[in-house]
Amino acid sequence: MTAALKTTVPPASDVRAFLDVERSLTGRRWQGRLDARGENVALAMTQRAGVPELLARVLAGRGVEADDVESYLDPSIKRLLPDPFTLTAMEQAALRIADAVTVGESVAIFGDYDVDGATAAALLARYLSGCGINPIVHIPDRIFEGYGPNVEAIRSFAERGVKLLVTVDCGTTSHETLAEAKRLGLDVVVIDHHQADEALPDALAVVNPNRRDDLSALGHLAAVGLVFVTLVAVNRELRTRNFWSGTCSEPDLLGLLDLVALGTVADVVPLKGLNRAFVAKGLIALKRRDNIGVTALMDVARLSGPPEPWHLGFLLGPRINAGGRIGRADLGVSLLLEDDPSEAARLAGELDRLNRERQAIELEHLAQADAEAFAALGRNKDASVIVTAASGWHPGVVGLIAARLKERYERPAFAIALGPGGVGTGSGRSVPGADLGTAVRRAVTEGLLVKGGGHAMAAGVTLRHDRLGEFRAFIEDTLRDSVAAASRERVLKIDGALSASGATVDLVNTISRAGPFGAGNPEPVFALPSHTLAYADVVGGSHVRMRLRAGDGAFVDAISFRSADQPFGKMLMESRGRRVHAAGCLTIDRWQGGERVQMRLFDMADAS
Repeated sequence: MTAALKTTVPPASDVRAFLDVERSLTGRRWQGRLDARGENVALAMTQRAGVPELLARVLAGRGVEADDVESYLDPSIKRLLPDPFTLTAMEQAALRIADAVTVGESVAIFGDYDVDGATAAALLARYLSGCGINPIVHIPDRIFEGYGPNVEAIRSFAERGVKLLVTVDCGTTSHETLAEAKRLGLDVVVIDHHQADEALPDALAVVNPNRRDDLSALGHLAAVGLVFVTLVAVNRELRTRNFWSGTCSEPDLLGLLDLVALGTVADVVPLKGLNRAFVAKGLIALKRRDNIGVTALMDVARLSGPPEPWHLGFLLGPRINAGGRIGRADLGVSLLLEDDPSEAARLAGELDRLNRERQAIELEHLAQADAEAFAALGRNKDASVIVTAASGWHPGVVGLIAARLKERYERPAFAIALGPGGVGTGSGRSVPGADLGTAVRRAVTEGLLVKGGGHAMAAGVTLRHDRLGEFRAFIEDTLRDSVAAASRERVLKIDGALSASGATVDLVNTISRAGPFGAGNPEPVFALPSHTLAYADVVGGSHVRMRLRAGDGAFVDAISFRSADQPFGKMLMESRGRRVHAAGCLTIDRWQGGERVQMRLFDMADAS
């Protein structure tokens, strides 16, 4: 066995390591997800409710109590949706939108250029269209307009007779721009979820569960989810006005959940509570293929089998994003609003082409950023945050580069495109426990950034070139302690153990009942104890494909994505023929009408 597999460290806690793995190939300690109480809850589920053992362990590991199993396995939007008016300013927002619908006012929707913004804008536009309103939908160009509402667009709306402007997934920090909108006679409703300062823009209503005076506890919703909740309130108001007794039929809100699911998964918000219900029911809507644009996108992405959360995040989302990153910013929302199959196919094909172009640009820039990060860590291996920057980088891919650096070096990372005029734009991605959005907002307050904001796990920045060094020092100092605390928690939590013969399609389908899985509701991690790594080789240029064989001869295929050129992938190749403990998530690989189980492997340890 390689030296890396043999290395041991003192136990991270008094709890015995799972399979006695104190340090794996990736340097983590394996630990059972369930504590003593969790074990008892899982046992109660099995004995009282007849829940299969592994499913019970997964449920208990996600905080589900024995009495709540039935409701958890069938998340109901009706049960989980609170009164929309629990959101601060929701009543004003809903009444104003209902007023616009009732009198047929001209409405403009201003969205963000990411998937959440596109789906939020499309959701609102489709609803208004069903009410007889033909709204103006504007998605800003990432390079020429930047993030959020801008004065030029606002003036254009006013010239076109717009009376109501609704911003979605943006607007919370747009003080000057929304003041101009008010001066021009536009009422503004903001529907956003980004972190808010104490001072809010002068708008008719700012619906944002992350504003400081909001007590709704809905801060985990994506913007598209907030738009859905807003439309529930609007719909209720229009019913009280007997609006649907006229020529319009009441829109089917539940039929629009495909858009809500897509934006929720793509924005990587926690899949808990109402978000989980949105995605669970949205996947059903996606399976019906009602949205012609989304259907065309699924077809061009060659999505096989019923849609799953990872399809939304890794197949559909990147293609919608590609328009905003390197092409026409409104391509994504145009596709989501398209009802003509031929035009939808054309738009989906264009987004697919742009996505391939984006991938090529990303690879080129990532190689440069990785070299810079490697050199920086060579000078200071204890650095808590990676900040890379270069001229010539495309601003549309810096977020993807930051995400790759974060994954590779397991610490917060920024990638900044240094543009003309001495100003650079960039994005950051963080690790759990290190609040990037708050740190960036502090940097704005300190005058180090021209502007910036975001969430705990992701943020955008705009800065002058000559402040780059100061920003790098500030963000390092600000996040050092939280990153250090996060690095001490180098633990892989295991939901259970099974053998290759137990890894069946039926088991994976059973476990999936605890989903949808994603951020905030992590996919279950299972260990295969003492299996032989019978085969390992590079596939697709960057992945490692393997076969794990149990002592009884049963085997399961596995794959480790984007690891071939990384230390982990190289150690996997060196471990061929050895007996190992493997850990990963079980998935169903569908190919040419058949189904087989595959492990998405992301850790391994010596079993000799």
